[in-house]
Amino acid sequence: MLSYCFLPSSVAQTTEQIWLEYRPTYVFTPKVKLDMRLSFRDEFDDTNWHTWEARFIPVIKLGKDFDANLGLSFLETSQSFNLSTTEIRLAPGVRYKLPWKRVELGAWARVEFRWVHDKQESEWNYTTRPRLRFFTDIPINAKSMEGDHFFYASSFVEFFYQDDSDVQERYAQKLWMRVGLGYKLNKSLRFEVLYTRQDSKNTINTSFEDLTNENIFVLALRHKLKTKQKKVPATK
Repeated sequence: MLSYCFLPSSVAQTTEQIWLEYRPTYVFTPKVKLDMRLSFRDEFDDTNWHTWEARFIPVIKLGKDFDANLGLSFLETSQSFNLSTTEIRLAPGVRYKLPWKRVELGAWARVEFRWVHDKQESEWNYTTRPRLRFFTDIPINAKSMEGDHFFYASSFVEFFYQDDSDVQERYAQKLWMRVGLGYKLNKSLRFEVLYTRQDSKNTINTSFEDLTNENIFVLALRHKLKTKQKKVPATK
């Protein structure tokens, strides 16, 4: 995998994509929440490729900086003019955050179990994909990530391990590198403008020339929602 990630860019095609994301989080208790993502992804140069995604991740906090999570995703993708897929992903994972002075550092490890339905062939293919992310958020004009009305820098690098499965997809991810700028309006709303460099492979055709690099521009709205807590009447 690593040998692929650092191949010269001259052997790979380069394309541009736009991703639009709405990322609500529903907080049930201080230790239990539901992260969600609704997204649309499109390629500038190819009118045939686009993806709709809905993702749900229940999160249980196991310690101050450690949680366990289970992702469930549904994707509808037009891979090419003659190939469309429906995909279901189940992804158990663990995540660790390490606050260090003003900076939030962390790592997120997951294993994705993927079921991909080829609509043209009317068959399901199954594959697994481990992935490992290292991330950081850095407040720019605030002392920490806990305040309101401030800008912050956000970045991560994520590695994917792709096995030799029969899944056909236009972009089989190998590596993500993301940097961007966010603005935290208040405890409920964040806005982010992000750039991602993606290294991937076209597994519809498996020749070496089908390695690709993608420049991905992401516009994201993050929205935190909370359950209404019942007030306990004071005892006299």
